[in-house]
Amino acid sequence: MMKKKHKKKQNYGRVKITLFSGLALLFILLLTLGIATLIYFILSKYGIVDKFNYKTVMVIDYAGVCTVIGFILSIIVVHRPAAKMQKLLDAMEQIANGDFSVRLRKQKKHEKFINRTVDMFNNMAQQLGSTEMLSNDFISNFSHEFKTPIASINGFAKLLKDENLSDEEKNEYLDIILQESERLSNLSINILSLSKLEQQTILTNKTEFNLSEQIRIIIGSLYTKWSAKNLDIVFEGEDIFINANKEMLGQVWINLLDNAIKFSPESKEVIFRITRDENNVYISLRNYGKTVSDDQLNRIFDKFYQGDESHFTSGNGLGLPMVKRIIELHNGKINVTNKNNSIIVFDLELPIY
Repeated sequence: MMKKKHKKKQNYGRVKITLFSGLALLFILLLTLGIATLIYFILSKYGIVDKFNYKTVMVIDYAGVCTVIGFILSIIVVHRPAAKMQKLLDAMEQIANGDFSVRLRKQKKHEKFINRTVDMFNNMAQQLGSTEMLSNDFISNFSHEFKTPIASINGFAKLLKDENLSDEEKNEYLDIILQESERLSNLSINILSLSKLEQQTILTNKTEFNLSEQIRIIIGSLYTKWSAKNLDIVFEGEDIFINANKEMLGQVWINLLDNAIKFSPESKEVIFRITRDENNVYISLRNYGKTVSDDQLNRIFDKFYQGDESHFTSGNGLGLPMVKRIIELHNGKINVTNKNNSIIVFDLELPIY
């Protein structure tokens, strides 16, 4: 529906440009003819062109006069749009050369078409700049996440070559190598899963199931984690059925709940709330945690981004991007907010069918 509206808007824009160009050309032609006719009228009035040579002069010179006047008028009329077009071309060249900081200035209020072009160009430049920044961050974080476990495995493997190590030390180093290799394996699996989700455009394997029951089962499956921190997991809501990809949504609840457990202080409460209306299901997950800045909230769904820049907590920053992509494939919405600087709230909306 949105694509159809966008296409209609584009077609309307093309029609406006064509109509504007045609009217401008017609205006120049009419103005040229009017000025040429006025010149011959004045010449004939003062006797410079009389009735005997009027037709001859008209036939020979009229076309030339019209051409000269039309050329002058075209320069006057076209000069300003051409100058603005040149500015646009110069700015586009800067974009092509990798300078995404370039911006165009708006014109007078009555120049709506030009201002719309300026807005579209500036928005494009901003989006390209953001994409470039995300790409650089992705490469940097990707390198860090892979380099750290590899360096750890390499370092402890070298230590194991020391013949003077005790059995206790060898077992400790082996455990670290196993943990880091598992971390590397999980990272590879998550990257492949996210890549697959990003390339997927059509949601498949949809079935009708009890969404509330699925969430309750996942809460129980993570009992070891949340009981270790003495957390109280509260589920509020009645049984609600939904037609969706059960496996994908299961991954959503695992990632969100695991994230909530990881960042919740001990002996706090984590609340799952689920409601519905005629067309949609609304899921809310809230947990206590450290204060999250607006910048962190804006980047929380970026690949490899971790609010804990020290990387002290476990994770690789791929869980929430996967969650967002799965929700998008279901034509749903997800939003995160910070309540009273102490409660993190994830709000999700999913269509029932």
